[in-house]
Amino acid sequence: MPNWVRLLPTIWAFIAFVLSLLCLFSGTRMDFLTGNDIFTLYTPIGNGTSLQDFYSIFPMSYCGGFLGNGMNMSGCSGYDVLFTFNATQILLENSGNSTSLERLGWPTAISDDFEAFSATTQSMGVFYCIAAGIAAIAVLIRFGLLIAQRTKQMIFELLVLFLGFASLSVASVIATVIALQFVNLVNLHGRKSRVTAEYGQQFLSMTWAATGLLLAGSIANLVFVLMDRRSETGYVPPIEHDEHDEHDEPDETHGPKGMED
Repeated sequence: MPNWVRLLPTIWAFIAFVLSLLCLFSGTRMDFLTGNDIFTLYTPIGNGTSLQDFYSIFPMSYCGGFLGNGMNMSGCSGYDVLFTFNATQILLENSGNSTSLERLGWPTAISDDFEAFSATTQSMGVFYCIAAGIAAIAVLIRFGLLIAQRTKQMIFELLVLFLGFASLSVASVIATVIALQFVNLVNLHGRKSRVTAEYGQQFLSMTWAATGLLLAGSIANLVFVLMDRRSETGYVPPIEHDEHDEHDEPDETHGPKGMED
């Protein structure tokens, strides 16, 4: 087996590490992956206030803007690992606290939905940090073993990769639930006020691609570990003897007939 094949789990872990960071830091700046949102909330209830037309929500921040010739971002919030989108507070601040949200037609049920999902969204950023850190550790371990001239896969590498896969799976599941189930709730409760939401397909594709790569790396590492263990045992299959060969051997104690003294 070529040596480069054994580097596949490390290569996949590195790609998963990069994708995890891209998902985590999306939308933390105006010029950094603002189209890679978990979902976008549309709020056509401004009525002459400074309330923005839409808010794109990311794992650690949100960005808002106005609709015109496309979606024009006007700014992004500061980022925090424990970020959660407090709809009531943010909308009141953007409207200048000049009136109540109920007068603008904001459904209070949507505020309740955001509050119910607040703890879940806060944990999502934490799991992305854990997954990215574990993927980086897996890459560093392999480079360390290569420097020590040990090309065989180790069992603890498998444990590290699988732990990274588990952490990223949790983060991806949370993002998927928010993107699909929560968006459905917003669309249901905001129907009369024309408040809608739309999930980000690009974000879900990236997070699940990273999760799949860590799973593939774990499986490949397991295969390599089992192959190395089998080669170390030095197993040699038994040699089968043909019973007929033993009986067909000539009897050297007796000569041919007619040659006896």
